Amino acid sequence: MRTILFPTDFSERADKALVEAVGFANKFGAKLIIYHAYHRPYDYGGNTHISMRLTILEKKIDAQFKNLLDANSGLKKVDHEFHKELGFSSESIINASKTKNIDLIIMATKGANGFGELWGSKTEQIVKNVEVPVLVIPDNTSLNMTKVGLLCDYSAEVDYHTLDFLLEVVKKLKLNTDVITMNKDEKIMTPDEKAYRQLVRKKLESLPVTFNVTFNSQIEQGIITYSITNDIGLIAILPKHYKFIKHLFHESLTQKMTFHSPIPLLVLN
Repeated sequence: MRTILFPTDFSERADKALVEAVGFANKFGAKLIIYHAYHRPYDYGGNTHISMRLTILEKKIDAQFKNLLDANSGLKKVDHEFHKELGFSSESIINASKTKNIDLIIMATKGANGFGELWGSKTEQIVKNVEVPVLVIPDNTSLNMTKVGLLCDYSAEVDYHTLDFLLEVVKKLKLNTDVITMNKDEKIMTPDEKAYRQLVRKKLESLPVTFNVTFNSQIEQGIITYSITNDIGLIAILPKHYKFIKHLFHESLTQKMTFHSPIPLLVLN
């Protein structure tokens, strides 16, 4: 993990998440790019030319970047850069993840009560359209953890190579791992599912890991309840591949968890 992208809207929520992102980057020796996308000022026919208003806006953003540096002593200790870009935030973030060779995106959300006015559904849009892992940090949560919960239904559609990123995180942070499967015990697992479970066991064999099944008619709530009960500090999810959940929800599990999880969520794209 060499480069982490942290989009910010300069809100208090984002400032708190930046502290967590700085600590995370420091543990991995990664470079942190603090990124802000902004709109061109509208021309309402005033006396100030639009190019001048744009210059004023860009200076204001630079001042906000400086305030972040002054307020966050840890930021001075990690390799970092500030980057501002004219454009729409979600599209710009998706593009930046490709052009800047990003290995991980860390984003702030409002957690269980939904997103703030700026992000709206943009976080979910970003999760769906980037090709790198996304770490979503809800309000008032920390990345200081001892255990990660990996959601896995042993689907044939899953690209299990994405587990390599989780392996890197778990080994570096010395975390325990719970592999969590919802509503699917040994009796109803197909031979293919058992084979994929064995593949996951093989991939994670170097880790302190347990395999667990939990039951709840409300999938999302069942996962959150299990995580809270078992001291899970980070939920990891393989996105877009939970077929059995699509029968229960009109939205995918990734989308549901991105909007409602009170626990940091790592989407392994």
